[in-house]
Amino acid sequence: MNKINIVVADDHQLFRDGLKAMLQAWGQVNIVGEASHGSVLLTVLASQTPDIVLLDISMPQGSGIDLLPTIKQRFPNVKCIMLTMHEDVQYVLRSLKQGADGYLLKDAAEEELKTAIREVYEGNKYFKNKISDMIVANLSGARAPETLLSEREIQIIRLVAEGKITKEIADQLYVSVRTIETHRSRIMKKLGVSNTAEMIQMAYKKKLIG
Repeated sequence: MNKINIVVADDHQLFRDGLKAMLQAWGQVNIVGEASHGSVLLTVLASQTPDIVLLDISMPQGSGIDLLPTIKQRFPNVKCIMLTMHEDVQYVLRSLKQGADGYLLKDAAEEELKTAIREVYEGNKYFKNKISDMIVANLSGARAPETLLSEREIQIIRLVAEGKITKEIADQLYVSVRTIETHRSRIMKKLGVSNTAEMIQMAYKKKLIG
C-alpha cells in the first residue's frame, strides 16, 4: 500500500503536533503539510495536493465546514475528514451536505482514526460508531430539541452571551424587540431552561456557541 499523504488543519499547535507524531509513528502516512486557519490551508493544498485533509471545524478565517465547498471545487481529488470536538448532529449533517468524506470526534481511539483514514483513502465514506448513531437518530426523527435550533436562534444566543440586551440585538438584526423576545422564549423552551443564564450555560455545554 502506498503511503497516504495527509495535511493536518487545526488551530491548536499542540493538537497538531500530537496528531502528526502519532500518524508518523504509524508508518503508513506522510504528513505533507499543516495549517492553523483557512487561508493557510488553501495555500498548502495548492502546493501539496494531499490525499486527505484532517480538518477541524472551529478555525479562524473560515470554519472547516465553510471551507469544504471551496476545497471540493478547487481540489476535487482531495478527501476531507472532519476531526472535531463538535458532536452535535447539526454539525455532522452540515458537514455531510458540504461534501465531507468522514466525520470523527477528537476523543476517538487511535485505531478508529487509522480506520477512517484507510476507508476514506480507498474511496469510502466514514461515519461510524457514535456519529453513525447520531445520523440514524436524526433520520428517524429522534432529534434532541437543541438540534432544532435555527441559525438565527443560535445567532441570538451568541449575541446574548456577548452581553447585548434585547433592544441592541433587535437593532443589529433589523427586527422588532418583540421578535427577539419570541425567539428567546422558543430557545429556552427547546433547551429546557428557564432563564438567560441557564440558556447561555446550556448553549456552551451543547457546543452551540464557543
